Amino acid sequence: SLKISTSDADITTRANSGWKATAPTLKEAEVSFGLVAKTGDAGLIALRTAWLANTAIGLAVLTGAKAATGSEGPVGDWAITEFSRDETLTEAIKYNVTAKLSTFKAWAIDGV
Repeated sequence: SLKISTSDADITTRANSGWKATAPTLKEAEVSFGLVAKTGDAGLIALRTAWLANTAIGLAVLTGAKAATGSEGPVGDWAITEFSRDETLTEAIKYNVTAKLSTFKAWAIDGV
């Protein structure tokens, strides 16, 4: 899931006829997803390495395949803030990952 929001600032003045005024300020994005553990999975290793080292990792959080028409979403460097593991007895081992946008690079449209 992708959560995108904008903070706001109170810009109320007396000239606003008794109405509170708000202006958008900083945007933020957070993505959460699950991965089934597979030995040697390069993506899982890259995410784990970024989490362990507290370094950002480049991700494109798109609505579809990168080259697909209509695929869109934020692209940038993301900080991995959760890297937890579910070990349910009757299921595959699964990692739950949360990443927060640290450097926005672009909003990809049609995967570009």
